[in-house]
Parts: sequence; structure tokens; C-alpha cells
Amino acid sequence: MVLMPQKFAICFTLGCASIVGSFFALKGPKNQLKHMSSRERLPFTLGFVGSMVGTIYVSMVLHSYILSVLFSVLQVLALAYYAISYFPGGSAGLRFLSATMTSSILRCFGR
Repeated sequence: MVLMPQKFAICFTLGCASIVGSFFALKGPKNQLKHMSSRERLPFTLGFVGSMVGTIYVSMVLHSYILSVLFSVLQVLALAYYAISYFPGGSAGLRFLSATMTSSILRCFGR
């Protein structure tokens, strides 16, 4: 990733697309699309798909080293949030974790 972040970003995005594609194959396209666009999962889906599109764009169109690294990190975080949202209570747990981490970071910087 340090030497060629664009190649890593493209390969990682293709891997993520394969993961999502496997869910489509397991559940059926209609059921999976309905599930991904449900009210409780829509923010995670949009964040994950948006990070994938952004990663491909900065890697293949802009050829930016720094943006490729940034979007790859965003994509890893979005993938984690997307995957955790499938666990029972995952959304509530994510909100709690996010609030706890945000308050801890703000306390470290004196706000």
C-alpha cells in the first residue's frame, strides 16, 4: 500500500464488490437490494458504495497518491460499519461506540 496505493485501492475495491456480489448470489438480487435499501441499512449502504466509487475515482481518474490512501482508509471503515450493521443490535452499538470515541477524542484535545 505504501508503494502503490492506487493498485491496492483498486484491488481492495474489487474485493469489496465481490463480497457484496456474493450476498446478491446467496439471497437473490431482489431480496438483497431490498435489504440493502431498508431504512435502517440505507446509511451504511450509501456510505460503503460511496466510498467504493470515490476510491475508484481518485485511483483511476485523478491518480492521486494521498487521496487513494485516504479513500482506502474510508472504505475500510465503511466496510467495517457495513458489516457490523448486519449483526443484531449492530446499529445501536455503532452509535454508542461512535459517541464514546468522539467524546474521548474531544477530551484528549481539550474541548
